[in-house]
Amino acid sequence: MRPRNGDQSTEEHLLFDGDPDHDVEDEPRGRRVPRVDRSRRRHRRNLRLSLLLSATIVIVIAAVGVPWAIHQLRVADYSGSGTGSVTIRVKDGDSAADIGSTLYRAGVVASAEAFTNAAEKDSQSTDIQPGTYVLHRHMSGQNALTMLLSPSSRSAGSDVVVPEGATVLDVEASLTKVLGAGRKHAIEAALRNPGNLGLPLGYSTAGRRPLSPEGFLFPATYSLDPGEAPGDALQTMVARFATEDRSLAFASTASQRGLSPYRALIIASIAQAEAKFPADLPKVARVILNRLRDHRPLQIDATSAYRAKLTGLDPTSIIYSQVEGPYNTYRHLGLPPTPIDNPGAAALRAAVHPASGNWLYYVNSDSAGHLFFTANEQAFAKAAARCRAQHWGCG
Repeated sequence: MRPRNGDQSTEEHLLFDGDPDHDVEDEPRGRRVPRVDRSRRRHRRNLRLSLLLSATIVIVIAAVGVPWAIHQLRVADYSGSGTGSVTIRVKDGDSAADIGSTLYRAGVVASAEAFTNAAEKDSQSTDIQPGTYVLHRHMSGQNALTMLLSPSSRSAGSDVVVPEGATVLDVEASLTKVLGAGRKHAIEAALRNPGNLGLPLGYSTAGRRPLSPEGFLFPATYSLDPGEAPGDALQTMVARFATEDRSLAFASTASQRGLSPYRALIIASIAQAEAKFPADLPKVARVILNRLRDHRPLQIDATSAYRAKLTGLDPTSIIYSQVEGPYNTYRHLGLPPTPIDNPGAAALRAAVHPASGNWLYYVNSDSAGHLFFTANEQAFAKAAARCRAQHWGCG
């Protein structure tokens, strides 16, 4: 039998099974609220609370975290042109990041990023030369970049300049000038031991490593520390050669053409000595290769002149065909035993990418030194006679 409305059993049932958040007095007497509806109501209320809590957390994070993130991401930078003076050194091969770190450690800029950001916006930043610079303390990154691009900020007193075609004797003289006469013996000793200078692998002749660093001291301007060891300075030059070798694929291309890299380097050095203009470099290389192919003596004055320099003779006062030793290419077939100077990139490229032609001779064709090329011996003799008559540099 069902209990009647208002029976005690019904009220007790509602008290035990009803929603504890609602007073049973608020419900119509005798009416039961389904348990599912009460559960949904609690779920909606909990969901609203969760959403409200999540929104509050997001607002708090945004209010606190965004300013913190902006502060962290802001690059520290000074605003002015700085004060005082700071001497810094840019090394050969330094990147913008390397320079920025150097400036930051010296107190020039507030952060390395201040400089690198300025450098990224200026394409001229790649023109910064190695060397010693006098800057200011507490400079903006942009002002530091401007000074590094200004020649007046750079000190040339510690520069060793190796021009294209310079010999080891020229490099020795430049090193002695910068490092001091007291280091002359140390410089000579370093030059006599090329095996300690890090010459690139693959350069050998008759299975032996080169006995001279000639050819490997790449033409460039090198900024030295006053106390730098001569061997370290020479290693920097050799390392620069190795970089150019890889960039030009010099050694690998020489091997593909049936030349050892060292023989190709010797050809490049001769072309560098003989050609005053870049357009003539690959043609001189072709003449050398053609004469080697035909087993003709090279008969090149520059090789004899190099021998004269090594022995302390004036190369302008000798008869090239009468010089003693293997550098006399009038008397000896083939290439001289070593490079005769330090060739630049254009000469290296010409040696492994010679021009096409059947030329066997060349001679100066004007006072500037442009060369005339021919495969005809009579045409060469006539051009040589004209060169001598016009005093264009023919012996």
